[in-house]
Amino acid sequence: MASIRQRKDRWKARVAREYYPAGVKTFSSKVGAERWARAVEAEMDRGTFASVSEAQRTTFEEIISGYMREITPTMKSARLGP
Repeated sequence: MASIRQRKDRWKARVAREYYPAGVKTFSSKVGAERWARAVEAEMDRGTFASVSEAQRTTFEEIISGYMREITPTMKSARLGP
């Protein structure tokens, strides 16, 4: 179930459902908050919801470092050497 609350000049939408991580997002308008909440709830109903909070917290540097550490050593060109 979604809840929409006003904080100063912003609107905060929160969607919480059992078996799904809670989603929270801030908007400049109440209409935007309501639309987002309805869209997230519809995705949850269809079973297509995927939380993007982990992806939003991951930096580009972390992605590249992980690639260099995990993928690059398995490439054919990584085995070439003197």
